[in-house]
Amino acid sequence: MIPAYREAKRSGWFPDRVAELPFPASGTVTVNNSVDPKTATSKIGVTAADANVVVQLFDRKTDVHVISVYLNRNEDVSVPVPPGTYRMKIIEGDKWHGPTTWFGTSTTCETVVRPMVFSRRTSRMIDLHRSPAGNLHTSTNFTNPKPLN
Repeated sequence: MIPAYREAKRSGWFPDRVAELPFPASGTVTVNNSVDPKTATSKIGVTAADANVVVQLFDRKTDVHVISVYLNRNEDVSVPVPPGTYRMKIIEGDKWHGPTTWFGTSTTCETVVRPMVFSRRTSRMIDLHRSPAGNLHTSTNFTNPKPLN
């Protein structure tokens, strides 16, 4: 029942009367000011399903936001990331309301169970098309993600 509810929510089935903002172009990133772009020698590739998505990486030890990658529904992108071990959050939804309220009533948020490890010059690919045979195990967050500072 919970997967069906999340799918209906992220697909925009719940009323949302707040004005929609333009969603950033696929491949747009928000990067922590402390990250030196020259250190981004690894890559993350993301394939979106039927919802707009923001994939966030947080430093596993300090829980500091490192990078957010924005991706329009049904698109894929690959962006550089610094090597490290990260906690990953996946935020999906229909209508974009900005990095404070995310996708409004359609916001869903999941945390990837296993740490994402990027060593120097490695690539990781995640596909957000849900599948019972999938290997990207997540836990559902029942509250909306914190706003980006």
